[in-house]
Amino acid sequence: MKYFKIPVCLILLALSIIILNTATSCKKEKFLTEGGAVAFSVDTLLFDTVFTAQGSSTRSVRIYNKEKQKIKISSIRLGKGTSSPYRLNVNGEPGKEIKDMELAGNDSMYVFAAVTIDPTDENSPFIVEDDLIVTVNGNDFRIPVIGYGQNAHYIRGDTVLTTQTWLTDKPYILMRNVFVDRGNTLTIPAGARIYMHADARIFVLGTLKINGTQADSVIFQGDRIDRDIYVGEYKDVPGEWGGLYFDSSSRNNEINYAVFKNGGLPTSLGGQSTLGAIIQLNEDPVKDGTPVLKITNSVIKNSAQYGLIAFNSSILAENCLIADCQYENLALVQGGDYKIYDCTIATYGTISYFNRARGHITAVIQNYFPTSQTTYIGGALNAEIKNTILYGISEDEVYFDQKADFPATVSLQNCLLKSKEPVAAFVSQTDNLINQDPIFKNTSESDYHLGEGSSATGRGISAGSIATDLDGMPRSFPPSIGCYEYRP
Repeated sequence: MKYFKIPVCLILLALSIIILNTATSCKKEKFLTEGGAVAFSVDTLLFDTVFTAQGSSTRSVRIYNKEKQKIKISSIRLGKGTSSPYRLNVNGEPGKEIKDMELAGNDSMYVFAAVTIDPTDENSPFIVEDDLIVTVNGNDFRIPVIGYGQNAHYIRGDTVLTTQTWLTDKPYILMRNVFVDRGNTLTIPAGARIYMHADARIFVLGTLKINGTQADSVIFQGDRIDRDIYVGEYKDVPGEWGGLYFDSSSRNNEINYAVFKNGGLPTSLGGQSTLGAIIQLNEDPVKDGTPVLKITNSVIKNSAQYGLIAFNSSILAENCLIADCQYENLALVQGGDYKIYDCTIATYGTISYFNRARGHITAVIQNYFPTSQTTYIGGALNAEIKNTILYGISEDEVYFDQKADFPATVSLQNCLLKSKEPVAAFVSQTDNLINQDPIFKNTSESDYHLGEGSSATGRGISAGSIATDLDGMPRSFPPSIGCYEYRP
């Protein structure tokens, strides 16, 4: 048998490589003991407006080791120390100062920060400043930490309100359910700002009066006003709060120039979950010709479920935009009395952070409400819809239906509808436009103004009692269909 002989030089080379690798693997990486520098991912750690006495969401900044060697960070701290309103968390360790952290060469680590700002005597936003300081080998590297504080009127817990008028000096923060008691009136004047926590809803058993103006609408939104952190940029996000609920005992409600956005989250009441709707009305037991809710010159948009839903109730809606709801924008069910004039009601599902729920459309109007697959409840339905757009991206965006058990009278006049299927025969129609594109300016930005060439331009009639559109601009003659008059 012949043996293959390996040259001695190759054996020695192999042994040298093994010894070198063994020595390298056993050699412990040394810390950089002098000098060294770190860099930050931002030049300022910025907190948008933070309501006092309410913790903000968390911000983060990355610290970069710019050296090839590992460094020991002796301290990551806040300049004001224990008196700072800010707090840190590094690798799961919380505090005002975190010591002795290691960072490999050309690597990075996250520092998370949050803030709780104490109330002051100021009504306007104010600045709360500090520094984030990182110490390496006796050298300090720092960036400013800046937060904008805003004092507010807080309504905490489940609170029952008697007759009162809210102020406009500071925003209102509603942390839980608020009840307007029977026989009492809550008045919200122009310029008020209402911020609702995720599980907050206003239950109106008495009367609600919202008196906004074209120049100063009353705005309802969630209290998460730092969306640039948790969605990447400042955008509207559906379902940040609950909504308004009008009980059967509620009467004579009026809303003028209000904006309701990013609501429609189901909330809890007595251990039970509520319906997800920005505005919900229960049955009107009186039906004396005065609507339970008169809503004018207002915007309902970006609901996680329904925009406006009514169960055998009564509504007068004029010059309103109801847009971008994941369920129906408008649902009038179980009968009721409704007048809808000069409104734009549409969903395209094209805005950021929005997905329309499958099987839902822009508007449903019917004289019954199903309680199971075979049973239902209902009531007489009277609905008059004039000069209104009911549109969207689906082939059918409207649905009218009736049960023979209850009377149903529905009329559409000079409306613009999206409907592949013929509108139900019991609905009377006059001069409506079917499947003619309204050409909205930019549905991806919730801009439902009419664009050039819109089929709604100059095709309307004078329907309600308001001579201006939602922007406060005079109506043309003949007017455009919808809440906005066309402007070149």
